[in-house]
Amino acid sequence: MVDWPADKHGLYAAHIAAGDVGDYSVTEPGWYALDDGENVVLGPFASLAECERNMRDRDRMTPKTV
Repeated sequence: MVDWPADKHGLYAAHIAAGDVGDYSVTEPGWYALDDGENVVLGPFASLAECERNMRDRDRMTPKTV
């Protein structure tokens, strides 16, 4: 579990190896976007760059609250 500062929330990229697939409830290894509770939000992706690009796209498309 990642210990996030109170003001830091969002997604981060993580590579889930074949041996850790069951720990994250995913069906295949690869790059995934995880939230601050280590829940898989997006993925799998073949590369870190592809994962980060999709995280930016998701952030850009998510309505911001005021």
